[in-house]
Amino acid sequence: MKKTALLALLAMALLSCNKEKKTEVTQDKTDTITTANPPKETVSSELEWDKIPDLKDIGNFPFITAPQGLKIRNEKDGLTEFFEYQTMQNYTGNSIYTTEGKLGILAFEAADGSGFNQQLFNKSIYDYLDKIGAKKLYKGDFPEDQSQRELLEKNMWSGKHGTIGLFRESDAPFAVYAFKNNGKKYILSIQSNSAQGNVFIMELKDFEQTIKKYTAKQMEIDIEKTGKAVLHINFDTDKATLQPDAQKLIQEIFALLNANPSLRLSIEGHTDNSGTATRNRQLSIERANTVVGALTAKGIDIKRLKAAGFGSDKPLKENNSEENKAENRRVELVKI
Repeated sequence: MKKTALLALLAMALLSCNKEKKTEVTQDKTDTITTANPPKETVSSELEWDKIPDLKDIGNFPFITAPQGLKIRNEKDGLTEFFEYQTMQNYTGNSIYTTEGKLGILAFEAADGSGFNQQLFNKSIYDYLDKIGAKKLYKGDFPEDQSQRELLEKNMWSGKHGTIGLFRESDAPFAVYAFKNNGKKYILSIQSNSAQGNVFIMELKDFEQTIKKYTAKQMEIDIEKTGKAVLHINFDTDKATLQPDAQKLIQEIFALLNANPSLRLSIEGHTDNSGTATRNRQLSIERANTVVGALTAKGIDIKRLKAAGFGSDKPLKENNSEENKAENRRVELVKI
């Protein structure tokens, strides 16, 4: 009887030990899974500029000159390339900070045409930025997060002297700095390899819309000055149907005619050179008639208007780019 009880107690002890071991193994597996799948870094659009240093007596944009032994390639006004407005993706160590404004690019090469000295470039640039007190936001390799890498790879700009930007390759770490100066905010990315060294510096500035609404008053001024007003009225592709936003211009033409009862206009349609000449002439007259119809529907006497179409016969610009073709697709209000 005593032996039976003793065996029962021993079995219960062994079972308890096994449960504890299983629990420990399960916990170990849980810890391993958590470590193997860390949370992804987030993309952010904020930077605490109140904590960024305001630097004095550092000169003017772009603030950096070539150290002895190096020069700025194709240098003009201290820059290799300049863009009045661009966007730039900036890695801050755990997130992407998107900025917009004017962008300067400094591409450094050997001053005497010999091989590029990467160590000289890095020592000169980083020591200078640290000395003046610029805030270092990050220095290292491209982040592991694929979405962040894809954003950084958008930092590629085509200028007068080729395409240049951040590149992802071994032994080419980059750094990001920020500072303020004279009431403006600046952010820099610096990168080098054995062949080149680049600095990308942006003066932050929000985009400002400078396109102004083409009003009836401006049409009147243009007609008095040149005899016509040139309008870019949006129609459906290869059709004479007005797009919704075109109604605003139609209303301005109506206001022009309504304010000048003696004014008579020839509504003249023009196209680019896409398609055949026959189709372009037909389309241009159809679009001119659409504008005339829209104006008469508002109460303008048809006797004050006539429609004409010239297809692609009278381009404003050569039809050698999409931008120029867009300029050539137009409606002109010509004083009769």
